[in-house]
Amino acid sequence: MDASTEPRPRLPRVVADPALVRAVLADPEHAVPDPGSGAPPGTMAWLRQNVARLSNGADHARRRNLAEDLLRHLDPGVLRTGARDATSAIIDEAGRRPFDAMARVARRVPGLVLAAALGAADPDLVTANLPAVAAAYLPGSPGNAEADGCVARLTGLLPAGPGEQVAARIGLLIQAYAATAGLIGNAVAAGIQAGRPVPAAELVAQVLRTVPPVRFTQRITPSGESVALDLTVAADDPAGHLAFGYGLRACPGPAHAIALTEGAAQPLLERCHWTGAPISYPEPPALRAPDRLELAER
Repeated sequence: MDASTEPRPRLPRVVADPALVRAVLADPEHAVPDPGSGAPPGTMAWLRQNVARLSNGADHARRRNLAEDLLRHLDPGVLRTGARDATSAIIDEAGRRPFDAMARVARRVPGLVLAAALGAADPDLVTANLPAVAAAYLPGSPGNAEADGCVARLTGLLPAGPGEQVAARIGLLIQAYAATAGLIGNAVAAGIQAGRPVPAAELVAQVLRTVPPVRFTQRITPSGESVALDLTVAADDPAGHLAFGYGLRACPGPAHAIALTEGAAQPLLERCHWTGAPISYPEPPALRAPDRLELAER
């Protein structure tokens, strides 16, 4: 029997075997949910319909190339330095007063640095518009007027260009808001738990294996079944972790995400201490990242 016609194994609703997760992620016939088409430009639905992450086939390949081209012009070393300097300025501003490192740093600094690198004239305003868009980004999320308004403002704040290119910039910024913020929070929390000085790079490598912020991704099987792929199951897999996905849809900028994370985490770890305030986490299967992480300068 030709390999292309062999019956596929029936997949469980949650796929938790690392080899099978990789097989599904590498298979172009396992698609992402279809976000539809024809939404008015500058709306949340339009954004979903024009980013690589939520596209299939030729649309995905074309839109991914746009995102990769944007990242190709960004030096991770410059992003690391920008994140370190921005975080240091926030610590200075706090003046030894306790501050929420998630709100002030993790969910703000990566967006500020990346927005500036992507050519935004007002990175602060760009960053202020990201939370509502990130919350409504994935298919199945409730649409709302606030998110639509934020998408419209972002299209005006970022450099002009073809619609898919503008959407690619917004998509990268959403990733920097949510997933990169989670990586920063998890790395700093791991540093607190270590009880000893640990380099930021070592902590980031550790949490990518053990507590990646993105826990699951979704695919539609060739038979039309929706399955969740557990990205946390490969911590000790010789083939490597799955924190940045795998295959055709792997994160296009892992080096950039790691650079932003290390740059932001390093000053927090070197200059601050945990105040002892509880570190809470959202209920699974949400993004694995602290809701609040209270620190103060030593």
